[in-house]
Amino acid sequence: MPVTNPITAVVTCFNSAKTIGKCLDSVAWADEIIVLDSFSEDDTVSIIESMPQVILKQQAFKGFSQQKQDVIDLATHDWVLLLDADECLTPKAIKKIKQWQQRPAPAAGYNLPRVEWVFWHWAHPWVKRNEFIRLFNRQHARMSQDLVHESVQVDGRVKRLYAPFKHYGETSIRVKLDKINRYSALAAQQKYDRGKRCSALRLFFYPPFYFFRQYIIKRQIFNGVAGVINATLNSYYAYLKYAKLYELQQNKD
Repeated sequence: MPVTNPITAVVTCFNSAKTIGKCLDSVAWADEIIVLDSFSEDDTVSIIESMPQVILKQQAFKGFSQQKQDVIDLATHDWVLLLDADECLTPKAIKKIKQWQQRPAPAAGYNLPRVEWVFWHWAHPWVKRNEFIRLFNRQHARMSQDLVHESVQVDGRVKRLYAPFKHYGETSIRVKLDKINRYSALAAQQKYDRGKRCSALRLFFYPPFYFFRQYIIKRQIFNGVAGVINATLNSYYAYLKYAKLYELQQNKD
């Protein structure tokens, strides 16, 4: 029986051999699958090519946001499911989205909850999960122009769909620290370009506030030792982001 809302699953990747197989297996049910690769140098492309139902495209990296917008624009169907190469749908999510496909959609976009891998285990179920718009009608949506932490912007109604997906993004402290250094530089540049400035007081008071928000309000406390480390490193990211913004001010203002 034909579905009411056929879906194109889209993925961007670079050197993602460790996770791309899980990612694509989790969307094998989709009506179309498109991967945009940034000329990976590991086994990513050979893994993708072993899956005949996947359409592989390649282009030089244009930035996180533009790369995702470009793969969205390749979709045949209006409804798009967007995943990163280190993410995959859970069986519960697959069942829920398939059920959703059978009915007319009451919204233009849907927030899906993400389950995080925290260094050596999955986050405790009581930890507050971030939600992201990952299922949307591309005729009413576009990627934000952010340099980092890009997001889908929807013109129209957005609802929540309990279709949890998993994220293998931070598999070790070393990986997280590398990511913090890269992302904090992009975030600082983005804030500077948008006219944001940082006071010396923010450098003193924002990191401990951010730790409290992560550890208590977002309930990282239930992740045990991994939660303490994660909340500490997240507050370090907050500090580094504003420290780099402060440095830009001193050098350019």
